[in-house]
Amino acid sequence: RGPPPPPPPPPPEKQPTPADGGYVDLETLKSSPPDYVDPSRKEDYLSDADFEAAFKCSRADFKVLKGWKQQNLKKACGLF
Repeated sequence: RGPPPPPPPPPPEKQPTPADGGYVDLETLKSSPPDYVDPSRKEDYLSDADFEAAFKCSRADFKVLKGWKQQNLKKACGLF
């Protein structure tokens, strides 16, 4: 018998996502978002409070808006 095999390497560090509380503040999203942020969905990385302060509506209200209206709101907030 030889020596035991080496332990497996640790799993790669998981990047935070909105689903697990990986929120990013509005100013960071506008200037230099982290690599894990999907540029087409920056609004998803805002906390609920930051989202409502920036867009002046809830996420639910935003999601039912037509695409062009969402884009106009994102442009107004500097997220497009």
